[in-house]
Amino acid sequence: MSTTLAQGAALASDDAPLDGFVPMVPSGFVAQCTGLYFHPQRTVIAARIRPEHLNPLGIAHGGFLATLADTAFGRALKFAAGSEMPPATINLSMDYLCPAPLGAWIEAHVQIHRLGRTLYHASLDLLDGERLVARGKATFIGNALKPR
Repeated sequence: MSTTLAQGAALASDDAPLDGFVPMVPSGFVAQCTGLYFHPQRTVIAARIRPEHLNPLGIAHGGFLATLADTAFGRALKFAAGSEMPPATINLSMDYLCPAPLGAWIEAHVQIHRLGRTLYHASLDLLDGERLVARGKATFIGNALKPR
């Protein structure tokens, strides 16, 4: 068994969220991303890095981290705008600064810079404890898109 698989097997019994976090019940594409959690009293979404989140280098895949970021942005902006629907992403950029290994607890901390009539601007830090894993910024459109 490879080291990653052995670590993954050990992780299965030790992948509980930190205190105060509860499992997300996402829909659509995000439902394919396991191990997502949110904190009901804070606008923080987090993930425990699992074997299915890893790239061939054995660290969290950038696409998974971008999905975590996009999901955190949407949730924070939805609540800040008082909307029933999350806003749609117009632009998302990520800077990956430090690898997130198997078992890491990654929290997405969103800072909202502007809630306009239709455009929202925000940035976030993805943190593994005190360690900055990635930084993102994004623009969203809200209220202009209605479900079909």
